[in-house]
Order: sequence, then structure tokens, then C-alpha cells
Amino acid sequence: MRNNRIFALCYRLIAFALCLFGILYTTGAFSGEIRWTMFLYYTTESNILVLIMFGLLAIKTARDLKRNGAHGPTSYFERLSAVITLAITVTMLIFWGLLAPYIGGMMDLLAYSNLQLHTFTPLFMIFDHFFFAHPGRMKRQDPWLFALIPFTYFIQATILGFSGVRYGISGTGSSRFPYFFIDFDLLGARVFLYVAAITVFFVGFAYLMLWYDGKRASKRQLTDQEETERSYAFVHRR
Repeated sequence: MRNNRIFALCYRLIAFALCLFGILYTTGAFSGEIRWTMFLYYTTESNILVLIMFGLLAIKTARDLKRNGAHGPTSYFERLSAVITLAITVTMLIFWGLLAPYIGGMMDLLAYSNLQLHTFTPLFMIFDHFFFAHPGRMKRQDPWLFALIPFTYFIQATILGFSGVRYGISGTGSSRFPYFFIDFDLLGARVFLYVAAITVFFVGFAYLMLWYDGKRASKRQLTDQEETERSYAFVHRR
């Protein structure tokens, strides 16, 4: 199935549509009043990255389907896919591991908008990367390059917070910072301890992905070699 471009295209179009719907629904596009500060949360921004990724993947898949037929490689932008998969996976893990216990009594954790952004979209991206993307494309320096995404977000949130932008979650009031673990008003300098811990977690997770990518590449190489040897033996028996 991973080499079936019709299946890959249908999956990516469905994932794109659901990601887009989730972002629009959560930011208030369907209620007639867009909540612009929602676009400043890491959750929304990482979901937008996934949306863009699925758009690119769908376009490439459609072009290959038209030019080369239904069967063939469906793997594109493997390193970009890896970094976005990591970014959205961290969104899911940090929300359910850190934020859900903190805000669980203040919002409906099982609401569609919450599940779409924090669970369904991450799972769509995780499946696409590990099912379709060819392994062995990640590089040794990638885990530290991938860390630029959360660092860039931290810088963005800090600048906007000290500039006076305020965030609000239903039932929690408002704050100059989007998440409690980077809230300088609440934690002061202890924010940097959280940032250090999250960095260790993020980079460690990236190295785990790098290791697993290498294992998958080795296994795939052995499988391809075995298939080549079987084909060679079959031809010569005839």
C-alpha cells in the first residue's frame, strides 16, 4: 500500500482537509469571530506546519500519479517530514503530559477541537511519516537542527509576551504568555529550567527518531536485498 499513489493521495487529501477544518474550527472561523491569538500558540502553529506538509505531499503525489501511474514511490521531503512529525508529536505529548493535568478542570479535554489539534492531527502525521517516508534520510546533525523549531517559538512567545500580547483560555483568565512553563510572570527565571528540560526531551526524542530511522533503513535494505536474490534465483531456475 505504501507504493500505491492512489491510496497515498486519498490519505493525504483527507488528512489535509481534517487538519484545515480543525484549525479553522478552533480559531473561530466558523463562528464568525476569529480568535487571532489562537494562531500564536505552539499547538496551532505546529498544526499549520502539518497542514502545509500534507499540502506539499498531496501535490507531489498527484503529480507522480499523473505522470508515472498509480504504483511507485510515495516518499517525499523525508527530512522535512521528520522534523514536522517531531514537532507535532511533541505537541501531543506535552499537552497530554504537562498541560492536560494543569487545565483539565478548566476546559473540555474531549472536545473535538482539542482532540483534533492535540491527537488526531499528530497521529495523521506520525502515520504518514513512518508508513510512507523512506528511512535512512536523516542526518546526524538533524536533532539539533530540529530543535530550532521550539527555540524559535520560545523566542516568539517571549518577545510577544513582554510586548503586551495577552493570551486567554476559557476559564483561565488571561496571561502574557501562552503556557505556564514559559510564563515569566508566574515562574520568573525558573522558566529556563523548563526550557532546558523540554530541550533535553525534544533533542533526546529526535535522537531516538534518528536511531529508529537507521534501524528501519537497515531492515529495509536487507529486505530489498532478499527480494532481489529471490528474483535472481527464480529467473535462473527458469
